[in-house]
Amino acid sequence: MEHWGYARVSTNADRQAATWEHQSDALTRAGATNIFQEQASAGHHRPVFEDMIEQAMDRAEQTGAPVNIHITKMDRAFRDIEHAIKTVKRAYRHGVQFTLHDISNSPLDPTDAAQSLHFHVLAAIGQFEKDRFAERRAVGIAKAKKDGKYKGRQPTARAKTPEVLALRARDFKAPEIAKQLGIGVASVYRILADNKPA
Repeated sequence: MEHWGYARVSTNADRQAATWEHQSDALTRAGATNIFQEQASAGHHRPVFEDMIEQAMDRAEQTGAPVNIHITKMDRAFRDIEHAIKTVKRAYRHGVQFTLHDISNSPLDPTDAAQSLHFHVLAAIGQFEKDRFAERRAVGIAKAKKDGKYKGRQPTARAKTPEVLALRARDFKAPEIAKQLGIGVASVYRILADNKPA
């Protein structure tokens, strides 16, 4: 069995409790040797995650051995409860398992009734918490607008492109640049990739 890992932070990576380092360290300790990283907002499409699933299914079929994908928390990977259930069942049919470390340190078997129940309940709770957070955020924004205090979304990491390129020109490595500018490592890599010399 091969062990892969998936880590995600939202676009405001510098404010995330589950940082790249925290997730990557946990995944490495779990035995993941191939870690996919993605920076995407909670409710948006996750192309890296979807591509990883396709690669894992292809790999499992080629080798005849399952691929076990480690994820530190369920909400790092799945957009909502429907996405979670469909993805886990589809992947399992093609030789791909998930170990969701906030549930268990063993691979999830969706054909096992007890494990399936546990997974469904936790996915539903996660969806409920996400929906409640969105409600509270909307109320907070509405109040801030009414009080004239709403400033809108803060500039993204792309606004720091000149600083990223300047530090890279001085031979700083991506993690050092990210730390110095207070942005995510994935953002640094994306900026560097988008600004490669022709």
